[in-house]
Amino acid sequence: MSCLISRICRMAMAPCPRVLVSLTASSSSRTRTYSSSPIASSVEACHQSRITSVQLKEKELSVHWNNTSTVDLPYVFLRDNCQEPESFDQVARQRLFNPAFTVDLNIRATGAEVNEEGRQLTITWPDGHRSRYKSSWLRQYCTGNTAMSGRLPVETFYWGSDYYEKLPRFDFEELLKDDKCLLEYLLKLESHGLVLVENVGTQSQQVKRLCDHIYYPKPCIYGIDVMKVESKLDASHIAYTGVELPLHNDFVYCDYTCGIQMLHFIHHVPGSTAGASRFCDGFNVAEALRKTNLSAFDMLSQYPIQFVDAGTDTVGDYDTESWHHTISVSSSGEITEVNYSNHSRGPHFPAILMDKLHEWYAAYYEFSHLMNSPEYLIEFKVEAGQMVVFNNRRVLHGRSGFKLQGNDYRYAELCYMDWDEIRSKARVLMKKY
Repeated sequence: MSCLISRICRMAMAPCPRVLVSLTASSSSRTRTYSSSPIASSVEACHQSRITSVQLKEKELSVHWNNTSTVDLPYVFLRDNCQEPESFDQVARQRLFNPAFTVDLNIRATGAEVNEEGRQLTITWPDGHRSRYKSSWLRQYCTGNTAMSGRLPVETFYWGSDYYEKLPRFDFEELLKDDKCLLEYLLKLESHGLVLVENVGTQSQQVKRLCDHIYYPKPCIYGIDVMKVESKLDASHIAYTGVELPLHNDFVYCDYTCGIQMLHFIHHVPGSTAGASRFCDGFNVAEALRKTNLSAFDMLSQYPIQFVDAGTDTVGDYDTESWHHTISVSSSGEITEVNYSNHSRGPHFPAILMDKLHEWYAAYYEFSHLMNSPEYLIEFKVEAGQMVVFNNRRVLHGRSGFKLQGNDYRYAELCYMDWDEIRSKARVLMKKY
C-alpha cells in the first residue's frame, strides 16, 4: 500500500490540468473506470518541459517549448500570477494584490529572457518589477483546466452489481493509527464512493472517533454529531421504521447536501436478508442513461425538482425544502451529483416544466428502473461491528424491510461529514508523505 500512496502523492502534488477522457466498459462486469485525472503523464510533461525561446507580442508573450509547441500567454495573466514575494505570499500561498486596481489591463512586458537552460522565464515590467516563473509552473497552467472541480486527483471507478467482491475494506484501528492507511481510505472514498470499515466493535461513539480523527462530524437537523438509527414509534422518517427503504440520497431537501455518510452498525436483526443494505452507483447509472437515452438524461439534468422533509428529531421540529437537478452536470460535462429520493420528492414542479411533465415522468421512470435493476444494484448485510461509508452525492442507499419480534432490535450510529474536510485532510496527508 505504501508504494501506491507514494505514487499517488507524487502525482497529486503537482496540480497539472485534469483532462476529461473517454469512458471504457468491461463486458463482463459492466462497471466503468472514468479517467478524470491522467496525472502521471501530465506531471511528467510539466517537469520535462523546457522553454526554448520567447517572443514579445502586442498583448501576449509567445512561449516556445522544447516539444515544438507554442502558447501565447496574455501579459495581464502573467503579471496577475507573479510568484515573487511582494506579489505572492509563499507561506499562505495567496495573492497579495488585486490586478483590477494595480495592473493596467493592456500592460506589456518590456523584456523577457529564458534562464537556467529553459527551466525559468524572467519578465521585466514597465515599472521595473521583475517576475520569475519556473517552466514547470507555466506548463501546468498555460492550457487551463477542463475539469474545474476540487476533487482529489484519482480516477473515478464506476461499479455495478459485482462490486461487493471489490469493495475496499479497511481496519478501524489501523485507520486511527496509520496515516498512510487513512490517506488510502480517503482516496478510495473519492474514487469508489463506497468503502467498508471492519473490526469497529459494538461500542457507542466509534463513528465519532473516526470523524474526529479526520476533522469533525457535520451537524444537521437530525443531530449535532452522532445520530441514532433505530426503529421507534411515531417515527418522522421511514428510516426509523421496519418498512423497506427505497434507494435515495440524504439531504436532497436541503440546499447543501452532505458529502459523506458514515453508518456504524452496533446491533442487527436476525436473518441473512432482514434489513440488508442496498447500494447503487448513481454516477454509473447516470452515465448509462446518457449513453442509451440522451433526451431522458437531458430532461433530468436540465430541470430542478422539489424535495421536502418535515418532522421532529433530537434538535426539535424541522421543516426543510430545496430544489435540485436529479442529475447535476458541470460545465465540462462531468456528472457531479445525483439527487434522488422518491419518498421526499415534493408535488411542485418548475413552471417551465409543466408542459413537459409526461416527458419528465418517462425519464424519471427509466432512471428509477435502471438504478434498481440487477445490473447496477448490490445488496449485503452490514454486520454488527462494521461501518459502511459512502459518498452521499453519488451513491444511492436503501435497505430491505424487516419485522421485530420479541427482543429483536436494529441499532446503528450515524455521522455525516462534508467533502471539504475529507479532501482537505487528504491533501494535508499527501504533503506529509
